[in-house]
Amino acid sequence: MKNPHVTILGLLACLAIVYTSALEAQVERCPFNADTLSFVGSETEQARCLLRPVGPFGHVGAQLAELPLPFGDLVGKSTIISKSALRRFLRAHGVDEAQLGGSLDEPLSRANNGSANSPFAAYFVVHDTSTPNFVNDPFPSNINSADWPFNSFTKYGRVAHVFINRVGASTTKVQFRTPFRATKFELQALGVRGKGLFLHIELIQPRQRHPSGGSRNDALAPDPGFTESQLDRLALVYIGASTRAGRWLIPAYHAVLDTGFSDAHDDPQAFDLALWATRLKLLLESIER
Repeated sequence: MKNPHVTILGLLACLAIVYTSALEAQVERCPFNADTLSFVGSETEQARCLLRPVGPFGHVGAQLAELPLPFGDLVGKSTIISKSALRRFLRAHGVDEAQLGGSLDEPLSRANNGSANSPFAAYFVVHDTSTPNFVNDPFPSNINSADWPFNSFTKYGRVAHVFINRVGASTTKVQFRTPFRATKFELQALGVRGKGLFLHIELIQPRQRHPSGGSRNDALAPDPGFTESQLDRLALVYIGASTRAGRWLIPAYHAVLDTGFSDAHDDPQAFDLALWATRLKLLLESIER
């Protein structure tokens, strides 16, 4: 008869390997090619990796099997919306180009801190502000109203290009033409070469303490995480930036970019990608009429 202690030790070792492999899979980053300054794969393959769902405490899920439409038909392809059509839509709805990252006539930022020989911005990164943290208190009933103080853009500094509040208004803190960094991946992995490759959009979202975490964590988002008005404006900012680029940008989540870094961020929480895709489709139909 085999030594039972050896058998148990072997089983424990196997379990440890499986557990370690699971953790490594969980923190696996999307592969990046430092020579081309792009993630590996086609634009849609990159987006499927960069839009992996983000759970509480920044746990990143599996790569998407496919992108929701219309993203699956758009990402990486040339834009066909004319600036004149988009401007007609903006005028009809009282939206200033300055609220969407700057003039539609200006190019986007370039990588390598704006070097003329570097690629233009290709990635559209979605963040959330994760503030304020109400800890154990309920979310105020007016967080989706203009009178909630944290829907005021004066509460936020220059930590992203564009901010979008829960009412669906936006403001530009840093022009899209300006190279800017807002993730650990850019700062710690890419350095100055990656500065200008990413556009950063902050969605205002408060948080609460998650019951499964410590006493001061902020891992619990409201339900829904973002309003339809926010997602509508996010879609409009995405259309504006992609129109300037001449191609549909690759969307990404902050937490996915920072996967594997210590003290990485967990945003955006409770982001409904399918709903954003639906709102984008409706917006495109309105602009093209």
